[in-house]
Amino acid sequence: MNTAWQRLPERSNAFWLGAITWIALHLGSGIVRLLLYPITGYFVVFRNATLPATRRYLRRALGREPGWTDLFRLYHTFACTLVDRIYVLAGQDERLQLSLHGLEVLERHAASGQGCLLVGSHLGSFEIIRALGRTRRGLRVKALMDVEATPQIARLYRSLNPALHEDIIPVGRPGALVGLDRFTAGGGMLALLGDRCLPGDKRVACDFLGEPAWFPQTPAALAQVLRVPMVLFVCLNIGWGRYALHFE
Repeated sequence: MNTAWQRLPERSNAFWLGAITWIALHLGSGIVRLLLYPITGYFVVFRNATLPATRRYLRRALGREPGWTDLFRLYHTFACTLVDRIYVLAGQDERLQLSLHGLEVLERHAASGQGCLLVGSHLGSFEIIRALGRTRRGLRVKALMDVEATPQIARLYRSLNPALHEDIIPVGRPGALVGLDRFTAGGGMLALLGDRCLPGDKRVACDFLGEPAWFPQTPAALAQVLRVPMVLFVCLNIGWGRYALHFE
């Protein structure tokens, strides 16, 4: 994984983000999901700087040359996860259907008072797990995130639920990691994405979809420093407002 993604500008528009949010919260999920089809088509056809990389990924994941239907589906699924995050952060997560797998792993840590490091990836929805951990299960979760990468989306999420945004620890800011040892020692859980390298990160090469790829050493190093176990989590979109959450 290289750092080229950091040089891409945020493709969000504050006006349209606000409009979609209003429609989702006031007119319902059915209407906003219909609107996502032309919006997805626009990004696939006109705002497609990531299209070559997307094709390469799908070629490896599918084992064949991806067609336009495959590309559209991937972009559309991503758009759906953004809308579903709005519902969670606005306290309307009852709109979603969740299938939980391995949640007893987190419940064991919560019951024992031992914290852990939740390591996810840019697959599915990171924010839904963080928010649901707080609103549904009473788990104490803080998220290490690069909020500078998408400032407009970060501002939107902050406006929907300031309390949840307080649990975000900005990566790269001075003093961001101070006090994490006390948090995990008290049973708190830290969540971070482990599939993107930031400039200056120590890296390790792993086999990924048939070829070596670079991954950051940060999750393993942080778990060692804090003396907590790592728990892999994935939150997969499996349909309209439906997610499968896996912990191991």
